[in-house]
Amino acid sequence: MATTEKRDNDAMQEEVAGQHAQIGVAQAITPETFQRTTHPDAQWYPQAGLGLFFHWGLSSVTGQADLSWGMMKRVPGSAENNMKVHGLPAVQTGLTPNQYWAQAERFNPDKYDPNKWMAAAKRAGVQYAVLTTKHHDGFAMWPSEYGDFNTKNYMGGRDLVGEYVEACRANGIKIGFYYSPPDWYYNRFHQSFGYGDMKPALGLDHEPVELPVLSAAEQAEWDAGFRAYLRGQIEELLTRYGKIDILWFDGRCYDAISFDRIRELQPGILVNPRGHGYGDFATPECSFPKKRFSGWWELCYVFSDGAWGYLDHETYKPIGWLLSEFVKTRSWDGNFLPNVGPDPHGELPDAFYKRMEQMEEWMAHSGESVVGTTAGPWPDRSNVAVTCKDTAWYAHVDWIFDGTVEITGVDAPESVTMLRTGDALSYEYTAGVLKFAIPQALRTNRCDVVKIVWAQAQNTDV
Repeated sequence: MATTEKRDNDAMQEEVAGQHAQIGVAQAITPETFQRTTHPDAQWYPQAGLGLFFHWGLSSVTGQADLSWGMMKRVPGSAENNMKVHGLPAVQTGLTPNQYWAQAERFNPDKYDPNKWMAAAKRAGVQYAVLTTKHHDGFAMWPSEYGDFNTKNYMGGRDLVGEYVEACRANGIKIGFYYSPPDWYYNRFHQSFGYGDMKPALGLDHEPVELPVLSAAEQAEWDAGFRAYLRGQIEELLTRYGKIDILWFDGRCYDAISFDRIRELQPGILVNPRGHGYGDFATPECSFPKKRFSGWWELCYVFSDGAWGYLDHETYKPIGWLLSEFVKTRSWDGNFLPNVGPDPHGELPDAFYKRMEQMEEWMAHSGESVVGTTAGPWPDRSNVAVTCKDTAWYAHVDWIFDGTVEITGVDAPESVTMLRTGDALSYEYTAGVLKFAIPQALRTNRCDVVKIVWAQAQNTDV
């Protein structure tokens, strides 16, 4: 990784860690994190491969601040540093909570057509989706009976979540709900809107405030009311829309609802570990993990060059980047969940549909290298990401790789061919080491897959 790329990645990870600390998400993911469900309806997950994250909400109205986090004031310098990670001017972090929440009056997704999103996604090989039903800002995207900050009070009670569910079902895509237990609107008079441990506490216009000091009895009463509110909303999501496949918490659940209750309402559901500290799969964010996971996992990542939510100048990363992260994740038996942000009208940009078309084209000729495969021995025994299926290995030569592919600890192959074209490639094999290079005339700016076939299945141990 180039020095600049490493510095940006380190800054991104520092930001992720800071946000997780603020919402109570534990950073350490250990084997104990996993409580993998054995329910038959959940066993699709490890071979899903590709999903789509949809971060959407009030922040899209102005497109000038990231979803929820745009209302948090930072110490001098930190906003600039943070936004440079995303390539944005620091001014786009400048909304106060009152300014941010005022966007609810203008949130009117008049062109919202999730069926169009899902149809394009399905053609591209997407198997599941996750939509933000409520982010930390507290605005619920369905007409909830709990609280007063949701579409029941705005947009005439329109159910944006319900429309998404119908679109997923119509296109055969598994249904995921993102839900944030931290709720900054509900707790707006009991928390500071200064990022991290900023002092003094800041109020709804970023003015210094003194937060209320509650007695033990008052605190217990407050906590009980908050837990009842969260439980009510979560149970609505789990009972209102039929079968749901994933519940994606983002923040500590405050003991509002137990795993047993979740599974009672949705027996075949998958739950991530960010709410309870354990779950069915791990969710590293915006950086490929340094070590393999022993359980199910997915990598979530911003697909645009902006933030998680819509920004009014967003630019999507190239298809080469998307494929590179996807094949690396599959080479470790993970799923890839890139994020896109709909605009205030409920539309996705042309760039999203272009990327889905490019993914569809790639899957048509190289999809066998990521569907129904198992993990390969990258990077221990291969300098490119590898997936395996029966007696075949698939070497993924991504858009920035330049040089000779080298795989160690294998038998002499029966064939080495370009998957896209069927061209046989010349190779060298000596004492368990296979080497080959793709001729420049066959290289693309996407991800070129080489299929290697042996007489018998090879050892994939690392």
